[in-house]
Amino acid sequence: MENYDICIIAAPEDAAIAETLAGSIRAYRLPRGVALPNPKLDYHSIFVDCTGSEFDDSVKLLLDHTRYLVVICSPEAKDSEAIKSRLTYFRHFRRTEDIVAVIVRGEPADSFPESFIERKVVQHILPDMRVVEREETIEPVAADLRGDTPARRKQLLRYETVRITASVLGLHPDALEQRQQRRRNRAILAAVAAAGCVLLAISALFLRLGLIARNEGRIAEAQAKKSIEVADRLTQELPALFAEDPLALSYVQEAIDQAQAVLDEIGLTAGEEE
Repeated sequence: MENYDICIIAAPEDAAIAETLAGSIRAYRLPRGVALPNPKLDYHSIFVDCTGSEFDDSVKLLLDHTRYLVVICSPEAKDSEAIKSRLTYFRHFRRTEDIVAVIVRGEPADSFPESFIERKVVQHILPDMRVVEREETIEPVAADLRGDTPARRKQLLRYETVRITASVLGLHPDALEQRQQRRRNRAILAAVAAAGCVLLAISALFLRLGLIARNEGRIAEAQAKKSIEVADRLTQELPALFAEDPLALSYVQEAIDQAQAVLDEIGLTAGEEE
């Protein structure tokens, strides 16, 4: 029997989300310089169980050889006997820290399996000094993949991938997220630098075509017009490309503004026709 780092269990209705999360975790690469508490730990070996099949010896064997259990939570999952049985069995021989809830639809009270919700009787002192007891519901701290838009869901997937990976490796999620953010920042700066170079190169081309146009008439003028159309498209598409990341967008906009200043200086402003 193969050993698995993670087993993701989900209701059949959530199979696509479970597979997407598994793919995101497998594809994730740790930032350089991360020191693991246990170098033998890994997170790439993942089994996705979303068949809703009966709890039998094969399922027990699977869970016996799994280090970490991820439960996809939704209204369908809450009512799933298959998920209840797997979760109950895994709890018997693993720590609570080895189980993570991932809510993908619905409100917590409607989506968490009952065993995830703790109810405690808490004493409260009223203003008149009477002591009353009230039952309070304590919900687990869960990963959250709910998003209003595809862009938001994609952003949440990236964030929760880092958090789940950190938990599996025994790392603090915030420390790993900070390293991940620095890695993203370096990639953003490289992309923005490349974008700036492209725009500046086009600006130089405009200058050359502008000079040719003065000497060769309509043909060169048409070439300059076509190049300006390319610049227009770049100034529109580059911000859209980085729209999900405000930091990257600010760098891209700065590069575009600098290039626009060059165009204005040489009298070839993109978006305007003579």
